[in-house]
Order: sequence, then C-alpha cells, then structure tokens
Amino acid sequence: MHASLLILVSAFTVTPTPADTTATVYNFAPEFQAAIRGQNPGYDEVPPSAIPNGAQPAPYVQPGVNYGETYPPMVNYDPFLNGPGMSAPLGMGGPAGGYHFGATGVQPFRFGWTTRTDMATLSKESADSPLGSFGVFEFNLESEYSSPTPDGWIFSTTPQFNLRTWDGPSGVGLPGSGYRFGWDFELATPANNAWSVQLGINPSVNSDFHKQLSSDAWNFDARMALFYRQNPQLMYAFGIAYLDRVDDKIIPLAGLVWTPDGIWEVRLMFPKPRISVFVGNWWGGPTWLYASGEYHIEAYEIKLRDGGMREQIQLEDWRIMMGVRSQGQMVTSFLEAGWVFNREAEFRRATPDFDINSGFIARMGIRY
Repeated sequence: MHASLLILVSAFTVTPTPADTTATVYNFAPEFQAAIRGQNPGYDEVPPSAIPNGAQPAPYVQPGVNYGETYPPMVNYDPFLNGPGMSAPLGMGGPAGGYHFGATGVQPFRFGWTTRTDMATLSKESADSPLGSFGVFEFNLESEYSSPTPDGWIFSTTPQFNLRTWDGPSGVGLPGSGYRFGWDFELATPANNAWSVQLGINPSVNSDFHKQLSSDAWNFDARMALFYRQNPQLMYAFGIAYLDRVDDKIIPLAGLVWTPDGIWEVRLMFPKPRISVFVGNWWGGPTWLYASGEYHIEAYEIKLRDGGMREQIQLEDWRIMMGVRSQGQMVTSFLEAGWVFNREAEFRRATPDFDINSGFIARMGIRY
C-alpha cells in the first residue's frame, strides 16, 4: 500500500508539457491560497525583472466593463492567485488552504498547469487530561490544469494529495498518519462583466488505509459563489459551501474585497479574511507582507490501535497567521507563522471527543 502511495505522489510531481499560454482571459483570482498578493491585479505579460524598483505600469482598464475609470497603478501579478480557482478543500491546510473561491477582481489568466505544494507543523500541545499531548505535521500537493470550454466557461481539474502525521495523544490510539487523495472540478465564468459565478465539486478519499474503505472514507464537498464588482476597487461575494465531515456543515462564502490603491488589499471574507501590503522588491523580486485568519476542518477514516476499532475523526481549528511572500521569475515562495486555537477532535462513534490546547503553527510553500 505504501509503495502505491509513493507512486501516486510521484506522478503528481511530474511537470506536464505546458499548454498554449498565448491566450489570456480575465478571471477571478482564487480566494483561499496559503499566501496572497498585496496589490491590485497586474500584468501577466510583465515579468518581475522587467519592472524597476518604484516603477508603476500604466493603469489598466477592465475589458467589457465601462466604469468610467481605470484600475489603480499596479506592480505585478501574483502566480499564487493565477487561474480560475484553487483546489484544496476547505480546511485541509493545503496549497489552497481552502476551496475554490474568487474574490479579488479580474486577473490576467493563462491556461495550462499550475503546481502548488506546502508543508506545515502544529506544535505538540496538551490534550484533555489524561490523554497526553497532540501534534500534527501537514504536507499538501496539487497540480491544476485549466482550459476554456466551447461555450466560454473556464474548466479546471486538479488531482490532490494530502498527508497528515499525528504525534499522540497517548490515551486515544490514533494511527501515525492519514492520507487524502482528491480530485477537484470547477466551472467558472470569466470576470469580464460586473457579475460572475463559480461552481465546484471536490470528491476525495480520506483514510489511514489500514482497513478496507467504507463510506466514512469518502468526502464529497461542493461550493457555489456569485460575485459582483461594483467598481475596480470594490467587489462583493455571495455563496455557500457544503463540507462532508463527521459533522456535515454548510458555511457561507461571503464578504467583500477592497483594493484602495496599488499597495493595500483588504479582504473581509469568511472563512478566510486577509490584509496584505506590497513592501517593495526584496531579495530580487516583489515582496508582500500579510496577516490572515483561517477556519480549518478535515476528516479521516482510521483504525484505532487499541482494539482495532474503525472510526472517523474530525479535526477542527481556527488559525491566525502573519507571513511574507516573495515572487521570482518562475517560482513564488511564502513563509508564515501564527497561532492555532479552538482545536477540537470529534469522532463519529464511541471514542470520546477531546480538545487540544492552543499552540504555534508555521507553514511554508512554493507555487510554480
């Protein structure tokens, strides 16, 4: 079984032959990336090295929408947000840090492949007495392919792999690791008008693979969102997501995004608000600082070590993060750290639920 997992993970890391990248449409940038840009949408055709320090390209006018004004000056585009959506499920803590959801205005978008990978560690903290302590390591990988449809929509398909290793708690008998294999599908309309929409489904298998799979190993998530851009600086989002977990949840995807200038971006969005600022060219490339919040929830079918009973565990928490993102010619990287709190572990059957104390979280990753 572990050999099969290794083969599947290796297949995700193979770089496919690039698709035609000459066609560009204007589409919503995805909302729930692990790191985000700190300025308005920029030029996909302008590489970072072509923009001197302090220089600003000419203002950009959104095609197909007559607002009677132009976009504020822009520094560069963010490949973290390139594409019609990202594909990690909500709360997986993956490259997307959540599900597809565009809410940052039009973004020059190139069809083809985008690969995202990151890893995170949650400090080992005390669980309910006398269970001991509990710590988590996360690894996430996905490769998204997007292309236009004959009727003018944008279709994205994304294979995904997520790994969790669990350290403790000693009084529960959790397995050492859990795996997730998912495949996300999304349809989105180009953001060439004031109103746009995104629809997505994300089936996945979530298990430690120690016993034959049952229905508890399958998660079927879905989402839909409607966006209204009032003007180039202000966008509203209205939507919902269904999350298939131990406790099935329907949560809102709602809020607004305000980009007052080419430096600041304020996202008052549930379930992942963010404030970011462009701080200039550091280490040879454009750099952003940001602060964000995040709601996180995931579930796995597992076999408990004590007695071998089959269970389904749900891990839920809230996170506050601060980070830095640096954009290079081919690769964009980020590093962030913060606090994880309201940590809860819930089981579907007879295993007692437990809480985990608040603690430290650190995460890093790349996009290419």
